[in-house]
Amino acid sequence: MIFKDMHKSIAFAACLLALAACNKMPDPNNPSGNGSADARSAIRIVPVMTRATETAFENGDAVGLTVTRTSGTYVTNRKLTYNGLEFSSDLLWYPEGMDPATLAAYYPYAEAAPATFTVALDQRGGSSSSDFVSAVKEGVLPTSNVVVMPFKHRLSKLVVAVTNNAGYTIESVVFKGAVPTADIAADLTATASQSAGAADLTAFRVDDKTYSVILPPQTVVLTLAVNAAGKEMQQKLAEATLAPGKKYTVNVIVNEDSIKIKLSGDIDDWDDGGELDPDNSNPSGGVEFEENLSEGWFVYHDAKYEIVKLKDGKWWMARNLRYLPDGMTPSTDLSAVTAGVFAPVVSDGTAAVFSTDPDVIAARGYLYQAEIALGLKVGDLADVASAEALEGARGICPEGWHIPTVADITGLVGKAVSPISTNADAPYYNGTNGSLQMLNADGFNMDAYGAVTVQDNTKTSGSMMGFMAAYPDKISSGMFCGSTYAGVTYNTSGDEASGVKNLQFYGLMPMTNKASEAEYTCNGTKVSYRIAAPVRCVRN
Repeated sequence: MIFKDMHKSIAFAACLLALAACNKMPDPNNPSGNGSADARSAIRIVPVMTRATETAFENGDAVGLTVTRTSGTYVTNRKLTYNGLEFSSDLLWYPEGMDPATLAAYYPYAEAAPATFTVALDQRGGSSSSDFVSAVKEGVLPTSNVVVMPFKHRLSKLVVAVTNNAGYTIESVVFKGAVPTADIAADLTATASQSAGAADLTAFRVDDKTYSVILPPQTVVLTLAVNAAGKEMQQKLAEATLAPGKKYTVNVIVNEDSIKIKLSGDIDDWDDGGELDPDNSNPSGGVEFEENLSEGWFVYHDAKYEIVKLKDGKWWMARNLRYLPDGMTPSTDLSAVTAGVFAPVVSDGTAAVFSTDPDVIAARGYLYQAEIALGLKVGDLADVASAEALEGARGICPEGWHIPTVADITGLVGKAVSPISTNADAPYYNGTNGSLQMLNADGFNMDAYGAVTVQDNTKTSGSMMGFMAAYPDKISSGMFCGSTYAGVTYNTSGDEASGVKNLQFYGLMPMTNKASEAEYTCNGTKVSYRIAAPVRCVRN
């Protein structure tokens, strides 16, 4: 289902009250007021439908955005248009970079967004035009990066599952007695209008056995009518409370002269995950963590990741982590040896280079130094005992997941560097090495992603790892963070009192420096704690 042709939407409360304040602020498109070009970044939004299996934005779709600062409203109902990756316009951030803002966006855009939204009474042409979604994110500072905003369905959905015992051609399925109009609140949530009358809603035919209709959240007694064979068969449903963002199944048995109907007692998720448990709620309005093992994904800090249960019996991330801990910015400076997080590495055909392309970041994730990956700050690790205590640490993984241990690694690929013994029974050990081809055949999506090598904590510059001239079109080697302590060197060899020079943890090392994919390897290795490498979490 695609969002299209929705022409009714919402109003933002307090717009008139903020008008005077808006007039005193710089023009967001020309804050200098002198017609000169402005170097500040445009406001760009990447939409995340955190529970979307049926919904996607299309090129040309538009949202209405309101930006409210602590000092007042910066812009109201500004139109941003989707280009396939993000919503954007010529709207620039304000110059005061430390003044946080609340961003509120809704779809579909309307030039004069009303305070109500009415679904189509006849949804046979498609119910997507009756959908209303919105997103609110607080505490956003001006940034050159895109702002990830999780859009949510604000209405309810009924899905009719038909068992057609009579073999009739069903002409229509109609819900009678529903309120079709929603009042839209200042926080972009929707509730059935108390002043609107009830109406009949004709459902969309998904297939011979399935119909659906979208309507405002409400407590209602509905009557379902099935029109077939020139007659209308009706049955009243029990009173039900329809919650926003949820879908409900109505099971209908069509007999020759009657229908039997039951509204399911279970609330199915409209999209991928349903409403979040309060303990998993992110104060910024995003999704901190939402997991769906049956469908093979989780959402973590607004980003969705594929996960896969491999033959070692464990769930692994099938994509690299791209979560940024609070206050961190990915570095592209090799002299920033304690940056903690670096941008991903790609090949430009002649060398390994950093990339800040959002598509590359989504595909390859960020590179993390071990202390950050393990949930610390760079410089926190100062002794072996502290490093040993981190085995199996959650680190920056979501709740219930952890940074891989050496047991996870050898249980998966079998082989690791000395003194770790080879586990010949590991499911992805091919008799010589851990096999990247075997892993990927089972959905691991592993590649050589490179790394930023900082040899130890005495170095003032790092280097790129992964480019090989024999394979200029790709990165051919890399490392992944692990949590099991592997070794130490001191500033004076063998003298613990001289202080730690380097610590190592066991991680993964994929290698694609072969002519044939069948020869690609993925074995356990030692990773120095100042090396910046990707993260793949494994479930506890």
